[in-house]
Amino acid sequence: MKIYIVNLPRCRDRRENILGECARFELEPEAIYGVDGQNLTEAELRELVFDRDRNPLGRGEIGCALSHLGIYRDMIDKDIPLALILEDDSVFNLDPRPLLEALARQPADVPEVYLLTHRDNIYIAGNRPRQVGTFKFHRGWRGAGANGYVITNKAAANILSFQTPLKVVSDYWKFFQLYDLIRFYICEKEIIGLHPETSQASASLLENDRQTAGLLRKKYFRRIRKQAPLIGKVKLYFFKIRNLPKIRYQ
Repeated sequence: MKIYIVNLPRCRDRRENILGECARFELEPEAIYGVDGQNLTEAELRELVFDRDRNPLGRGEIGCALSHLGIYRDMIDKDIPLALILEDDSVFNLDPRPLLEALARQPADVPEVYLLTHRDNIYIAGNRPRQVGTFKFHRGWRGAGANGYVITNKAAANILSFQTPLKVVSDYWKFFQLYDLIRFYICEKEIIGLHPETSQASASLLENDRQTAGLLRKKYFRRIRKQAPLIGKVKLYFFKIRNLPKIRYQ
């Protein structure tokens, strides 16, 4: 399976961290230099970001999202069926190779995302979880984090099309599901976690972005959600009614 690493050129220590993690399990990733949102000009932001005057995304969030979109574009250009995407503050809690081998046998022509992290996720605890090799996945209800996930080419194409220009953060999985762009699944086991030290700096920057425009963010995301296709809203409504008793928090 193709493996991508997102890393900023100035973050050499984080690059060494994730390369060392991959070396532990003989994985051969491709390091992609991410977009540093702090270096984007206002003209570039207006070209890349939807409704720039009212869009509350901070520069860190914008850079992160554009970095992931760049990977999706590379997947499409090279016809890569599915890929594991890692951010440079990730660590492996388990040997990922058995799961990656099993995921590589899953259909790649469907718009699916498999979250391998546990970060405030909410899933549907059905009687029949999706079995991928020896691992169990539950249908996602809400997911957070983009530091470790597998995405199919179809899902990458759908998100890239919707996010051009950029509308929301890279890990708004519930939102992408509302727009019927993807279906996402959450692994019962936390395969990928966050480095206790290197992740703190990036987390604090993104959290500052989110707190800076709190009310503005709520209004903006509410307006974007209202613009979702009717069919997506109807499907989500019935999905919620049918599965509300089964919702579980990680």
